[in-house]
Amino acid sequence: MRTTVCIALLCWLALACGGAPDKLSDCIPADGVTPICGLQNPEDLAVLPGGEWLIVSQMAEPGGSSGSLVGLRIVDGEVIELFPAAGSAAAAAAARHPTWGAADCPGPPDAAAFAPHGIDLHSDANGDLRLAVVRHGGREAIELFEITTPGGRPSLTWRGCVETPPKVWANDVVALANGGLMVTKMMSSSEFPAALPGLVRILLGRETGGVYEWRREAGWRELEGGRGSGPNGIAVDSAAGEVYFSEWGSRRLTRLRPDGAGGWQRDSVALPHNPDNLSWSESGALLVAGQSGGVGDAIGCGSVEGGTCALPFSIVEVDPRSLETRVLLDHPATATGAASSVVEVDGEFFIGTFAGDRIGRFSRVGSPMPGK
Repeated sequence: MRTTVCIALLCWLALACGGAPDKLSDCIPADGVTPICGLQNPEDLAVLPGGEWLIVSQMAEPGGSSGSLVGLRIVDGEVIELFPAAGSAAAAAAARHPTWGAADCPGPPDAAAFAPHGIDLHSDANGDLRLAVVRHGGREAIELFEITTPGGRPSLTWRGCVETPPKVWANDVVALANGGLMVTKMMSSSEFPAALPGLVRILLGRETGGVYEWRREAGWRELEGGRGSGPNGIAVDSAAGEVYFSEWGSRRLTRLRPDGAGGWQRDSVALPHNPDNLSWSESGALLVAGQSGGVGDAIGCGSVEGGTCALPFSIVEVDPRSLETRVLLDHPATATGAASSVVEVDGEFFIGTFAGDRIGRFSRVGSPMPGK
């Protein structure tokens, strides 16, 4: 009943702001983008070393199936289940004493209620590949997985978790070199309809959340200067000590630089879309995927069933030093839509979506923008 009421309220909110977008059902290339279909809301993407596989976070369907983590082989589009998957429950049960994350992690995730969101891949000092996953459903937490590649195919083993602070609905995560984490708090609750006031504030461009850092010895803290309207994607330049996050509600990218006195200098740049997840390009520039049309249109994608929400989007490249921007792709949603993430592999870009059945791919035109 609660799910039905939530969807109805969201649909009402979307209609009040302009209506639901159309749906893409055909899986054919158009306007420079080639779709890879057969997925479930591939909201965020990460590239495994070597560039042969993508790790894909498949968001849960509203009122429907739970989410999952899958691997996608770029050369042929093969998709393999990573979590939940055959044997994953046994592997999680074997890890009764988490070795990563918080000491008070209550144990392995409930596969039946698993609802992943933003993800981040990090190689630690030992060369171990760690996947940090924003997780809703069952508990609000960052789940930590080790990635191995037996036989050249990725495999996940759950290693621990960090529960997010009360009332923090995290959107994206980045793993830090010191073993810590940073997350964006998009709004104050994951329980509908309590989140509706947050969505209204985002529609108005008001503050709804911020950036939080977790360290094992100190726990969680909110970063001063990290508040914004619908904080969404996050990226960190560890060498420079800089934090970048997208403000979905106010259409801008914000950079936090250490000011030398224990605080942060804040700089922002306007973007031509509602920015979602962030990633680093192969040249060290920031890549920002985002939806065109406005917050109300993006919310309307929640009422689209089957296929992909035909919401136009753009992919923007940002120089992290000057904050100069350049549009790499402005797509009318003819091959895919509602872009939420983008990653680069050998000069080719792969686009995730929060409301659809596909990943889009397109090739770079022109020289890369200078990076960090």
